[in-house]
Amino acid sequence: MRCRAQVLSQVGAWTWVVTGLRHLAITALLLGRPATPAAETAVLGAMRAHRMTMMGLSRDLLGLFRGVSVAMGLVLALHGAVCVLAAPALAALPAVAALNAAVSLALLAIAVRAFPPPPIVTMRVATACFGAALVVR
Repeated sequence: MRCRAQVLSQVGAWTWVVTGLRHLAITALLLGRPATPAAETAVLGAMRAHRMTMMGLSRDLLGLFRGVSVAMGLVLALHGAVCVLAAPALAALPAVAALNAAVSLALLAIAVRAFPPPPIVTMRVATACFGAALVVR
């Protein structure tokens, strides 16, 4: 039988995987649909028109926004997958559970300030699981 800390860590990690994959799916759906309301079209046009030069490369704000969004979904899903796969080894390392709990808490704080309810809920679940994994060891 697996220890409770391992199961809790895996549930937290799976929550990250699901959140990252949902984020990627929603991003893909939004990329594929045309902007219909006039206000949305105007905002997207302004984002395309505003260019930033960083380290010699020029990028529009919309491309940066979409790139960061895709990167965030990938990192969350893939780091969660690594934690799921390595859970038996990681369960013995309280530092990893503490780091995951801290990262999840930071993501929860960001979600509460900037995101809609679904990531707020999933980050609450992940934070609770990683935090509980620390307590039950």
